[in-house]
Amino acid sequence: MEERKEFYSIEEVEKIVGRNRGTVYNRIKLLGIETHKFPMDRRTYIAADDVEKIKTVIEKPWMAKELGANEDAA
Repeated sequence: MEERKEFYSIEEVEKIVGRNRGTVYNRIKLLGIETHKFPMDRRTYIAADDVEKIKTVIEKPWMAKELGANEDAA
């Protein structure tokens, strides 16, 4: 059984949602998702629950507002 992670790097998110870095960052901005950096690690991470939000918005763009999309970011 695979253990679920708490945080995913942007590179991992790209693979999970099947989109490039720019699209991932655009969705992060659109949804107002908080990014995280950890000591001694240069990568940027987001919470696992937020990965699911990004995946949902990519698959169903009409759900963006329900997921807290920032209309000014669009």
